[in-house]
Amino acid sequence: MNEHGRFADRLTRGIRWAWSAERYRAGLPSDLAESAMSIDSRDRFHAKQGRTTARVRFDAPGGPISVFLKRHDGLPWPSRIAALVNPGGNHTPATTEWRHLESARSLGIPVPEVVAAGEEIGPWGKLRGFLMVAELIGADEVNRVIPELQKTLDVQSFARIKREIAIEMAEIAAKLHANRCFHKDLYLCHYFLDASQPRGGRLTLIDLHRLAKHRLFSYRWRWKDLGQLLFSTHGVPGVESRDCLRFWMHYRRLMRLRYPRLEAKAVQAKAARYLAHNS
Repeated sequence: MNEHGRFADRLTRGIRWAWSAERYRAGLPSDLAESAMSIDSRDRFHAKQGRTTARVRFDAPGGPISVFLKRHDGLPWPSRIAALVNPGGNHTPATTEWRHLESARSLGIPVPEVVAAGEEIGPWGKLRGFLMVAELIGADEVNRVIPELQKTLDVQSFARIKREIAIEMAEIAAKLHANRCFHKDLYLCHYFLDASQPRGGRLTLIDLHRLAKHRLFSYRWRWKDLGQLLFSTHGVPGVESRDCLRFWMHYRRLMRLRYPRLEAKAVQAKAARYLAHNS
């Protein structure tokens, strides 16, 4: 029988499924498919428009497992009907992001490790999904870490680490864009920085639920990503125009842009629109 059951069962009784990474499986609840949507955690809890995120810790035999749990509910009817008809199609944002994370990883992009994912389909059009990713221990949002580094490092050390971060950020963005993949939420806060790591490998890109590939008019999506990133540097203590310029010089070289001045103006215009809209 189909692992997702018969259509009639999905419609009238509903089905639940969950996948978990083998190395974490022993430390997760045995009834993960049934319990994931009801786990209660107020640690870093955030709720917005049918989406909740929270940090959850599981006490496992080999040591604690700390994850960020994303859950989605109240999804639109087209997604509910699609999941009912084609339950293996990844119709929730949670399982969509799971697919995006693995796609980005295959390109060599540093992204969080997926611990588990699953969905509830039915009964009667119900649709919910969850995604667990491993917590990035010791890392935090770049826009939060840089101001703290400015307070603790000497001028030369601070300048050096910013230079290294800008180059690594450019490498990640260029690797995505060279493959016609676009984040569509590429704000500074979605680069996580582990400042304790040696040069290279400090950054991880998170929140890839909107990731998409565009072969046509890819420049439009490139400008949008880079405009978001430039906008998000506004007002961050420790971030200077020279840091943005260093990012751009490295990015344009990696991308071999034919008209870098034109593209720079387009990116700046995008950032200005975001700033005007959010002022």
